[in-house]
Amino acid sequence: MPTSTQAVAPYAPRVYQGLAEETNDVSYTPNQTTVREVQWNMADLPSASSSESATTTSWKPLIIVLTAVILVAAIAAVATPFLIAYFKTGSELKKPIIIFSNSISKAIVQLMQKSFKGQQKRAHACILLQHQQQVQQLLLQQQRRQQQPQRRPLPLRRLRPQPLRVRTSINNPHQQSVTFLFLLATTTTTTANLPAACSSYTTISDSTRSVSYSGSSGCDSSSFSSSGMWVRFTGSGGTTIPTYAPGTSVCGTSATGWYASTVPSSGATASGTLCYQWTSSTCQWSSSVQVANCNTYYVYLLYPSPTCNLRVCTV
Repeated sequence: MPTSTQAVAPYAPRVYQGLAEETNDVSYTPNQTTVREVQWNMADLPSASSSESATTTSWKPLIIVLTAVILVAAIAAVATPFLIAYFKTGSELKKPIIIFSNSISKAIVQLMQKSFKGQQKRAHACILLQHQQQVQQLLLQQQRRQQQPQRRPLPLRRLRPQPLRVRTSINNPHQQSVTFLFLLATTTTTTANLPAACSSYTTISDSTRSVSYSGSSGCDSSSFSSSGMWVRFTGSGGTTIPTYAPGTSVCGTSATGWYASTVPSSGATASGTLCYQWTSSTCQWSSSVQVANCNTYYVYLLYPSPTCNLRVCTV
């Protein structure tokens, strides 16, 4: 629409006149005004130069922020009474929530129990299936064994009796070698038990009988029985009778006794001579003696000494 402006002084009212355009399509009545006059107060409007230099501002972000603030305020205004009533009433409004939560927890527990029971049933079913398979395998194996042909036992041969041969040794009469002659020529050697003296004897523990003990007052004239006594020596003084002449004035006596024969082998018994050394003679007096070898120790059959101040030594 064409407009016309007039030069006016500052702060003076400005009159804008708009002429209505005449068109062929629009008719108007003579009662309508053809001129519109609008008076503006120049104190409220900027000048023409300042209005042209002002920049245009976008209002969309501000409108979005204002809309969000209004929505938040409306939600807060609506929810505030309900929250106040909830905290004031307490248990009355909380009951439905508690009931709902309890029902949910019960439902979850029931589901877990059902799933656990289902797993147990499946495990039992698997175990039963395994047992059934094992039983079927055992039955099949038994059927196969029954179907196999049975083997006949081999006929036994008659064995001819053979004479029993027993070999004895003169040196070791208590050890016997027994040979059984069978079809397979099996040889078995048996050893006799230890002598009876190894389980029935008298123990003497006397440190003064040691060959390293000096003295000359001891005597065996009454130490042993006249019929003989099996003796085993123990202790720090010694456990065996020496097989050499130890000298005089030792073992707590003047004339010392020592074994002058061969010691028997393990498990055997031998007879020998017990000599008493005096001055230059290593066997001034003598008496018979028996010795039993009990594997780990010796037992002696001793008799009273021929005279006094004669004593058996130990080493």
